Amino acid sequence: MLHFSFVLKAEIEARLGEDLGIGLADHEALIHVHLSDTELKMSDLADRLVLSRGGVTKLVDRLEGSGLLRRDASADDRRVTMVEITNEGVATVTKSRAIIDEIVMERWGNRISDDESMLIKKLIRRAYHDEDSTLVEE
Repeated sequence: MLHFSFVLKAEIEARLGEDLGIGLADHEALIHVHLSDTELKMSDLADRLVLSRGGVTKLVDRLEGSGLLRRDASADDRRVTMVEITNEGVATVTKSRAIIDEIVMERWGNRISDDESMLIKKLIRRAYHDEDSTLVEE
């Protein structure tokens, strides 16, 4: 299973780079910000991505430089930096999700039943102790 994960991740990484000029880490940051109900604190994004504050700053620097994210000081606390997705970021994450879905379906989805797929999603959610986890989409 672990080997499959590495192979799948490498294929996704290569395809995202070729087609969109982003990496998988970029996609993960974009998807977290996109799925957030409001602007997201940089510190919260770092926690969600399991990155250091410095690591998330470098990541957001790159995405902001590409016009995919933007940063602003919090209106409530000027010491806090908020991050939000741009329209170009929404378009990019929509394309990246389609690419990832296509690759997963090619490599895995056509080989398992819908019931097996639902079971895998349920088990992943249980492993993370979160029945409503955003780690696994419906």
